[in-house]
Amino acid sequence: MDSNIPVTIKDVARLAGVSIATVSRALNESDVVKDQTRKAVLEAVEKLGYNRNEVARSLKFRQTRTIGIIAPELSNIFFMEVVEALERCLAPKGYSMIITSSYDSVEEEKRKLQILIERNVDGMVVMPSGSEGEHFLSKALSNIPLVLVDRRIKGLKVDSVETDNRFGVHKMIQALNNEGFSRIGFIGGDPDIHTAGERLHGYLEAMAEHNLPVEDRFVLHQGAMTQLNGREQLKKALSESDHPDAFFIANDSMHLGATIHAIENVQEQELKKLVFASFDYLSYAPLLKLCHYAVSQQFEQIGEEVAALLLKRLGGDWEDFPKHVMLRPEIKVIKANGGVPFEQGEQGLMENQADEGNTADLCSYF
Repeated sequence: MDSNIPVTIKDVARLAGVSIATVSRALNESDVVKDQTRKAVLEAVEKLGYNRNEVARSLKFRQTRTIGIIAPELSNIFFMEVVEALERCLAPKGYSMIITSSYDSVEEEKRKLQILIERNVDGMVVMPSGSEGEHFLSKALSNIPLVLVDRRIKGLKVDSVETDNRFGVHKMIQALNNEGFSRIGFIGGDPDIHTAGERLHGYLEAMAEHNLPVEDRFVLHQGAMTQLNGREQLKKALSESDHPDAFFIANDSMHLGATIHAIENVQEQELKKLVFASFDYLSYAPLLKLCHYAVSQQFEQIGEEVAALLLKRLGGDWEDFPKHVMLRPEIKVIKANGGVPFEQGEQGLMENQADEGNTADLCSYF
C-alpha cells in the first residue's frame, strides 16, 4: 500500500477478513468480539499502521474522552500529586487530561474555563483560585460534570473533595503544645480563600481549646500561600524581639519559604529554638529540619474519590448530587527532627459534611 495514502478502517477490515463494525467493536474492547477475531484485528492494525481519527470519533459520539484540569499553580507539588493520582484512576478508563493553570487569578481561571469548554471536555476538575464562583454557573457548564478539589466556594452546589483542614490544624497545635510550647504563631494566606480560611479557623479553635494566647502580631495571613509569602511573613514575625519559638505554617510552599529565610538569616543559637508544624507532608518534608510535625494529605485517596465522582456523573448517575467528600489526613511526627509522639485521635473518611455546619466564626477575631 502507498505510504502516502491514509490507512482506513476499511483497509483493516479487509486484511482481517471481518466487517467494519467488527473492527470498531474490537477496538472499543467490546465483550461480544471473540478473542481470535480481536487478535486478527489488532494484528491488521499493527501491520497497516492504522490510527483512529479521534477528532471525527468525538464529533460522532459527542465525547472527547478528555477531562479538563485547572490548578492555581503548576509549581505547587500538592496539586501535581493530586493530578497524578487522578490520572492513574482515569487512564485505565480511557480518559486523558488537559492540564492548565489559573496562576491564582480568578480572571485567568475564567479564561481557562472557557478554553476547556471550547475543547469539548467531558468533565472538569477545578482547584479554585478564589472565593468567586459565578463563572461556574454558566449554561455552557450545565452539562459538564464538575468536581472542586481542595477548595470549596460557599453557595456553589457542585461535587467536591477536600481534606479536613481543621482536624489537621487542631492536631498540629496539640502536638506543639504537647511538646511544651504555649506561644504559637500562625503563617497563612488570605482567609477569603476556602483552604486558607479553614486553616485559620482551625488554628483559632485549637488555641482556644488548649487555653493558649492568640497574639495578633504573630497571626499573619495575607496574600497567596506561596514560597515568597512564607519568607516574608516569617521575616516579619522574627523582626519582633519577643517572637514565639513555635509556628504553624499553612502549606508546603510557605513552609519551604519560611525555612529558607530562617536558614539564611537566623543566627545558629536562635535557629536551634525555632520549631515548625506544617500543613502538607511531601517527600522532602523530613529534610526541613525545623519541622517537627506535618499534616499529610492522602493524594491517592483524593484522586480516587474525584475519579469516582466524575465517572458516576459521566455515567448519568446524579442521585446524590451535590456530594461533598471530606478526607481526614494522616498526622506525621518527624522524630528525627525532634518531634514528640502524642495522642492523635480518630482518622478516617467523612462524606457530605458541609462547612456551613461549622460554628466557629472569624468575625470575632477580626
